[in-house]
Amino acid sequence: MTNLLEVLNEWQNNLHFREEFKMHPEQALKNAGFEVNANDLAKIQAIIKLDKSKNEKLDDRISK
Repeated sequence: MTNLLEVLNEWQNNLHFREEFKMHPEQALKNAGFEVNANDLAKIQAIIKLDKSKNEKLDDRISK
């Protein structure tokens, strides 16, 4: 089973993975070689949603 930190590291450092995950999370994980159960997938999506929200707020501040 994949460590959640490995997935988050991939999200932060791999633009292709990040874009694919936004469209097809389960397929993106599989393509990257990660194995996660449904519970971990939900956790990953929640964490990424928080990270995305923080980045959007930062982008708003930068553009002002």
